[in-house]
Amino acid sequence: MFSVSARTQYAIRAMTCLATKPDRSSTSAEIAQAENIPAKYLEGILSRLKAFGLIESERGKNGGYRMAKNPSDITMLEIVEAIDGRIKPVTCVDAIGACAQGAACHPRNFWIGLKSTIDAYLAERTLKDVAQG
Repeated sequence: MFSVSARTQYAIRAMTCLATKPDRSSTSAEIAQAENIPAKYLEGILSRLKAFGLIESERGKNGGYRMAKNPSDITMLEIVEAIDGRIKPVTCVDAIGACAQGAACHPRNFWIGLKSTIDAYLAERTLKDVAQG
């Protein structure tokens, strides 16, 4: 049913790694090695996190990635949505006409409730919460 993608799991691990080192930058190679993430795969993940303003990067000898915001200001929902977009347990959550049942679909409210519950849980948890265990 509902599952978290490997990309999102890797993104959370990479962000947690950066959150535990707030005073310095880490290269993608360092993050990949520390978190056992395939280096090539990690580059794309870091690019998305940067595009969403969650991390920053600097080139050069002392370059690397670092947090763009305080980990207590980053919700887990932000990270999930940066990588995989909005959570949709089923397509009709966003579009009532997505299934043949349309407005007559009684389970649709259940799916909307599930999405709301997941979103609320992720919005209540911060990267700091996760990084501290």
